[in-house]
Parts: sequence; structure tokens; C-alpha cells
Amino acid sequence: MSVQPLFPAAVLDGLGQALRHRFGSVAVTEVLGLPGEAALSRGDLSGADRLTRQGSDTETLIRLLLLGLPVPPAAAAAALRPLPLADAEAAGLLERAEGGIRAMLDVRPYSETGGPDWWVVSDLGAEVRAGPLHPEHVLGIGSAGLTLAEATVRGPVRHALDVGTGCGVQALHLSEHSAAVTATDLSDRALRMAATTAALNGRRWELLRGSLLEPVGQRRFDLIVSNPPFIVGPGFEPGAGGFRYRDSGLAGDAVCARLAGGLTDRLTEGGTGQLLANWIIDGAQEWQERVTGWLPATGCQAWIWQREVAEPGEYVALWLRDAGEQPGTASWRQRYDDWLDWFATSGVAGVGMGLISVRRTADRSSQVVCQDVVQAHEHPIGPAIEEWFSRAAWLRDRSVAQLLDARLVAAAGMVRSSHALITADGWQPALVQLRQAGGLRWELEVDDAVAALVAACTGGATLGVVLSVLAAAVSAGTDEVTGALVPVVLDLIERGFLVPAELVPADFEPADLVSTDLELPAGGAR
Repeated sequence: MSVQPLFPAAVLDGLGQALRHRFGSVAVTEVLGLPGEAALSRGDLSGADRLTRQGSDTETLIRLLLLGLPVPPAAAAAALRPLPLADAEAAGLLERAEGGIRAMLDVRPYSETGGPDWWVVSDLGAEVRAGPLHPEHVLGIGSAGLTLAEATVRGPVRHALDVGTGCGVQALHLSEHSAAVTATDLSDRALRMAATTAALNGRRWELLRGSLLEPVGQRRFDLIVSNPPFIVGPGFEPGAGGFRYRDSGLAGDAVCARLAGGLTDRLTEGGTGQLLANWIIDGAQEWQERVTGWLPATGCQAWIWQREVAEPGEYVALWLRDAGEQPGTASWRQRYDDWLDWFATSGVAGVGMGLISVRRTADRSSQVVCQDVVQAHEHPIGPAIEEWFSRAAWLRDRSVAQLLDARLVAAAGMVRSSHALITADGWQPALVQLRQAGGLRWELEVDDAVAALVAACTGGATLGVVLSVLAAAVSAGTDEVTGALVPVVLDLIERGFLVPAELVPADFEPADLVSTDLELPAGGAR
């Protein structure tokens, strides 16, 4: 049986006309400006309230659908035309409240950069309706969802899957480059929200009820994304201290382990799966070992980022606030103590938070790379992740002899910085760094030989020739220089400082290596 939207067709049609004419992302930006949008994004509703009191239709819709404020019935009727207020009330979109009419749901304009307007339907957040959220709360567009959307590898695919779709924001993105989209969720309410989001945007998705990958059985997909209920804790159930959008009911990080371990079997050959995840950090093993253990021993290539680590108290406070709990209340104290007691009993020293990206490969041993990616990076980062998979596959199939016979190109936009320290003998060279201007924006400390190697990689000569010339320049044996620098070259390729010539776009023009010479006094700089 197909999942039905929350509203009947006539209400969806009338609401859609009102949104398209008066509530697009450009119209909202014109009203709020950058200060108002910044206020709204950080939950400062008063900042947006001050900018929406002139009474235009767009201002009325902002107050009604984003700020959750009551508006006069006449103003609501004018802003929502041709949708009659009575029909909107009967459908559960609006309700009568002291001071006029107010919305029962969040309806939010949203778009990719340069893309068409979309509208996403979700429950109103805790900043709008004070107090703890309902256990079946359906989350709207949040920072985690935006992180996943901008990290997703984009490209034409036949069939994509959104696991734990919630309000449907990831499915919206997928529908831009997928011939077919399937979305799953354990919550009936979330599926109906997603169906409403799809209908308002003229999309058709296959919506299936069930936990994680179970609803799709043995089917395979070209792309799978998931912003799952990844919270690490005792296994809170919705209604018993948990919330459907974030708590799986499984203890610890078991939900992420289960989903990560099952992705490969549900992907087509060469298909990609990406999910946000949290994992336990304890004294028993390194985080890299723990998360690598979730993945199958064969058939996948994986790149796992740890973006940040939270200590237990910080982590618990973060998610209690997220659910609308107020510090100092009896409820906060009880939940805080119970959660931290479980962390202590379970030996949890911290929680790692990050992104898991996997690609299904032929039946050979899996290759997993785990890295701390704490630096600011380019947005969106999906293209850089796709490039990493291409370079990793290229490296995996190369012997040292084949590597030496390859032609490499220095990535565009690199910066070489030289630092010096003041000493009793004057300025002395202390540090050379290579920095990327885009992508992951890695920074590496190198010596002059490595910096010279990178600058010499223009695609005109093989790596072996470049190393021979470098060896002659430093009066060293070619075998000695090759043995010392091949491991460095492998890391430079893996991180994207050097790119195999056959992976470089046809219109690529290597840029000169930008060089800056900085002299820092002993003790560093501010």
C-alpha cells in the first residue's frame, strides 16, 4: 500500500501555489537578509521576528510557517491564497490560537546553490514549541542532514536509496540525479511527512516502512545515503526517554555498526554508500580499529572520517538540549545522571562523530582508510570524496614499478609556505608546509626535497625520471631516493596533492605552485 501525504490533493495544490508565488528562498532572503537568516539558523527566532512585522505576504508566511507565531486570520488567508483557511485547518496544517492562526507544522523553503526551490515539511522544533519534543518528532532540515547532503557523491544513477528518510530532504537531493528513489523509515509519521514533501515538489518516491535496510530485502542500489538515529546511549526507546529521529533502541553504537556492515551487500558493483555515524571511544581499542571492524572483510573500499570527539558530559548535554530539555530541571538532572552512569559502566571515554563512505568493489580484500578530518574543507565536499575513491582505486592496482612509470600532476591551487625561527644566529629555516586551497584542504609538513618533487610533477615525465633528476640534484643514489620518497608519494596521491595524469580532466591546466615565505619569531605567532 502506498504511503499517503498528510494533506488531501486539493490542500497540497493550494498550498503549493501559495508557496511558489510567495515563499521561495529568494523571497525569504530578501525579507530577512543575511542577519535574519543567520539568526534563524542559530535558533534566534527573535532576530527574525523583528524583521517580519511589516505585514507582507512573505513576512506572514515566515512568521506562520518558520517562526510558529500566531498571525491574524485575514493576513493568513491572504498569504495562503488560493488555499482556504478552513481547508488548511481541517487538514491539520493550521490551528486556531490566542492571537489568531498558527501553524502546526514547519514548511520551509530550501534549495541547492543555483538549484530550484524546494519545500520541506517537518514538525516544529523545540525553539518554536517550548518543552521536550514528542517521541515521534520528525526532524526538519538540520546541521547533520546538511552535512550529509553536501558530502554525498553526486552523479547520474539509476536507483538511489535514502535510509531513515525522516522529512525527505536527502530524497529530494537524490531525485535530482537518480532515475528512481526509494526511501525507508520506521516511523509512519515520518513516511507521511516525506510523502508530503515529495508531493509539494512534484516528486514520486517509493516509500517503505521498516528498520534500516530491512524493507528493501535483497535489492541493490547504485547509491545509498543515511542520516540514521545514531545517538550513542543505553538504547533509549521512543516514549521511554528516546526520540524516533535520533534513538534506535539499540545500545551503544550498535545501530551504526549494523548499518555500516550491511551497506556493501545492498550496493551494485561500483555503487557508493554514505552515512553519518557516531562511535564509542574507550580504552580497549583505537577508534580506527573499532569502526573498521564494522565493515566486511571483502568487497568494499571505505574512507572513514572522524570529524570531532565529545567527552561524555559534553555529548549528553548536547543531545538533551537538542530534544528540548532545559538545564536545571528535574527531568534534565535525571536523564543526565542516567546517561552518564551508563557511559561510566560501559567504559565509554568519549564519542567520535563522523562520516563513513564505502564503495562496493570486486570480491577481494576490503581496503579501509580512517582519518581524523578536523579541518575546515571545501563545500560541497562530495566531488572530493569521489576523487578520493578514484585515486584509491588507481593506487590499489599499481605495483611500485608501475608507480614509477606513471605520470603525476601537482594539484592546482597548492600553497608552499616556508617558516623561519629567530635564533642567536639570526633567522633559521624551521618548517616547510604544503597546503591545499580546495577539497579537504590538507596541510602537510614537508622538506625541500618533497616540495621540489611536487613542483616537478607536471605530467611531462614519469615519476621514475623525476626521482632520478632529484637524486642527481642532491648527489644521492637513485635507489636511495626512490626508497625514501615512494611512501611519501603514495600519501601525496592518496591525499590529493599529486594526481595521476589519467585521472586529470582534459581541460585541466596545472597552476604554478604558489610560494609564501613566512618568518616566525621563536615562540610562535598569534
